[in-house]
Amino acid sequence: MREQNLKEATEEILKNLNPRTREVIEKRFGLRSISRNTLEAIGQNLRVTRERVRQIEAFGLKQLSHKNALELLRPAFAVAEKHLTDYGGVRKEDVLLKELAELLCLKEKNSDNLINFLLALGGEKFQYFKETPKWRASWALSNASYKEAINLVNALEKIIIEKKFPISRDVLLKNALSLNNGMNDKILDSHIELCRSISQNPFGEWGAISSPEISPRGVKDKAYLIFKKEKKPLHFTQVASLINQVGFWDRKAHSQTVHNELIKDSRFVLIGRGTYALADWGYEPGTVRDVLVSALKNAKMGMTKNELIETIKAKRLVKENTILLNLQNKKFFKKENERFTLQ
Repeated sequence: MREQNLKEATEEILKNLNPRTREVIEKRFGLRSISRNTLEAIGQNLRVTRERVRQIEAFGLKQLSHKNALELLRPAFAVAEKHLTDYGGVRKEDVLLKELAELLCLKEKNSDNLINFLLALGGEKFQYFKETPKWRASWALSNASYKEAINLVNALEKIIIEKKFPISRDVLLKNALSLNNGMNDKILDSHIELCRSISQNPFGEWGAISSPEISPRGVKDKAYLIFKKEKKPLHFTQVASLINQVGFWDRKAHSQTVHNELIKDSRFVLIGRGTYALADWGYEPGTVRDVLVSALKNAKMGMTKNELIETIKAKRLVKENTILLNLQNKKFFKKENERFTLQ
């Protein structure tokens, strides 16, 4: 249905209203302007109370809901109904308005207003659900469709919280399919968009929006995500570069800032010249000597040279000669029968 046809159809059905009721409807839905007027603004203009304006609006919509009056809008209703069906019967309001504007070839600046009016006239076909602290405003084909979407997302949120760490897209879809075998990527995305409390990070992992692994707070959290993604030690300049390559983060990360943040955070370990790793990977902070002492404290029978080299290299980026040089420090280490122990 083209824009001109929809506008002409709207104009035609508005002729069913008396001038005062038509004025209220046009102003409430912004059919002749970009902005929609409030009940109070319309009431002041007409010199009636807000409640009276509300009554006039409800009366006007009831008049227009007559089957004969809406016959001209049937094609547009069919487009909206099919589109919602394709997305599991519910869609976030702002996304739906944008998509329907494209499908209905609406290009005017107040196209959102015209579509809202169309959906409001749909009566039982379309139901509006207001924004809440947890859920975004949406339109649905029925109360049942909305509840089904909400229940699914609540169940997925519970799974995410129990995991205590972000989950991949594939795992999320697998869990969604176990709850609803008619689920697919398209519907899953549409349902999750409704929820304010869960989101995804730049690497497609899902979790609680309050988690620093989903909504990183500052350079150190972003660096942590980079290390988890790369799964290997990185120089701080590499970390800064990788942070800046992630399009989801607008603020540029500077190398020196990254270096300073990594030094202060216990999640990261300096394992070489400017090179860091995650402490979770088994790397230990401190000098090579410190790591040698730590290893030998846990070895009751001592350790051979090769065992120590292997152990230290697993915890630090260091040359073999540096390890051997440290072992020559007789203040800390002694060697008997080819095995090293602490003094």
